[in-house]
Amino acid sequence: MKRVRDRKELYSLLTSIGNSDVSFYSKYGPWTNPQIKVFWLEVDEKVLPHVVDLSGMELIDRNLYEIKYRNDLFWIDTRNSRIWEIFTLSTTEATNAMIKRNFTNNLGVDRTWFTQRFMTGIEKRTGFVNRGFGIKYRDIFSPRNDRTDFSAKFWIGKNNVQDDLLERIKERFSISSTRFGKSEHGRPGQLYELFYNGHMTISASDDMEETFFLISTIGDHYSGSLRDLEKRNMERPTFVEVTFSSKIDREGFDSISQTGRGEMKLWLQQYGMENDLSRYSGVDLHTGDFVQIDMADKFSYISTEQKGCMNIAPRFGTLSSRYLSTMSTLYHDGVEIFA
Repeated sequence: MKRVRDRKELYSLLTSIGNSDVSFYSKYGPWTNPQIKVFWLEVDEKVLPHVVDLSGMELIDRNLYEIKYRNDLFWIDTRNSRIWEIFTLSTTEATNAMIKRNFTNNLGVDRTWFTQRFMTGIEKRTGFVNRGFGIKYRDIFSPRNDRTDFSAKFWIGKNNVQDDLLERIKERFSISSTRFGKSEHGRPGQLYELFYNGHMTISASDDMEETFFLISTIGDHYSGSLRDLEKRNMERPTFVEVTFSSKIDREGFDSISQTGRGEMKLWLQQYGMENDLSRYSGVDLHTGDFVQIDMADKFSYISTEQKGCMNIAPRFGTLSSRYLSTMSTLYHDGVEIFA
């Protein structure tokens, strides 16, 4: 595939795909009707030069980098210094492998973690119509040969059974993605799928300007929530409360946190019990910050260092709802956050 030389060419390339402009896209490679994907990364600003050097990113325009990994190209937009955007035409599997190898294996880089409330909030904030959702269950606590995996996607058509179906499904599963879009006056319209672990697939878009605005809105809303929470933590250190819609698997949490394994990135030891609260202290492996977690059956309290990274809050809430409970909601001083 021919390499893009700057931001203008990248946007023109992505727009040609959204508009199915075969003649323009063919300047860069054979037309295969590719899907555009965008991934968001949370980067601790104290380690920015370190990340750029280790990742092998090549600067092609102001705040725009390129990485070639295996046979795929990835474009990294760093205009928002806290939340980076990665654009690609590659598969999700290949992109996740690239992100792990080049970014999240480094101290200070994490995925963005979208709670169910965050994903549905984006729909409402931007005025899109919900078109469906995905659920995925992964049993990460059982022996490997006994694991039970289940996933499904539901596309909502004209017969709206969504409300009743959602309520029943939320009792047993956490929602791993939301599908939303709009169609106007017979035009092809827009269709997106936003996933819990910080990425989005653009299934269709007849207005790429609006798509780029949506992408920046998601990143800005997430980084704004992080910065606001960290500012409040600096002024008056306190905890984030996470509530769960069903009883949490506390033994499962122990199996993750005591070994420091997996996406949770927490290495903790239980040091006490107080009534029904299990009390843990340890390290956030994302940054090396000291953290403390108090956990009950249906709620938990998280606190970190005064200058600590607060990406632990959406990460803990999102992954807890997927692997330990069902839906989670985050609060700070009684006000819902990351929603």
